[in-house]
Amino acid sequence: MSEQFHVEPDELRGYSELLDRNAQHFLTIKDHAISKGGDTSGFTGLLTLLHPVVTGVANLYGETLEFANKMMLKDSEALKKTAESYEKVDLHGVQLLKQAGGGR
Repeated sequence: MSEQFHVEPDELRGYSELLDRNAQHFLTIKDHAISKGGDTSGFTGLLTLLHPVVTGVANLYGETLEFANKMMLKDSEALKKTAESYEKVDLHGVQLLKQAGGGR
């Protein structure tokens, strides 16, 4: 017994667009984290010793968010390609049916 499933390519594209939008949020958070979270302008006295630590952590956090952005965009692109692949297979199936005389 074979399993059957139904795929809606437009739904895959919709999820892809959602990933694109959410990926952009990571960059917005990154910018805020580096500019606000890494702000050491008020550090005086002994706190000045923490400048490189705070800046380093903020930059590391920013790199992590940028990586997440890239991975979400990569997944988004994969969904688009998958949608195209399903449509090509469906079109090929329709063409085969027409050739066999079933698509009159």
